[in-house]
Amino acid sequence: MAPTQELIDSLYREKVLRARGMTVGERLAAGIELFEDSLNWMRTGIEHQFPGSSPEQVEQIVQKRLNIGRKLDEHGIYRPAPELSN
Repeated sequence: MAPTQELIDSLYREKVLRARGMTVGERLAAGIELFEDSLNWMRTGIEHQFPGSSPEQVEQIVQKRLNIGRKLDEHGIYRPAPELSN
């Protein structure tokens, strides 16, 4: 196995073990935090893509993109990645 793949697998295992050590509430809070971070990255990207957009316009674009993602998911276009073998 390539050293890069070994590092990726090791990092993944560490994340899984860390998650297993969390309570349900901690995992829920971590998921919410990750989603909020993703939204902030999305907003930043939109602001760079559409300079001069108002905060309201940025939020409209965010909503539009989230709706597109939801529709793609509902139609089964995206599938979760398979689990890594141990």
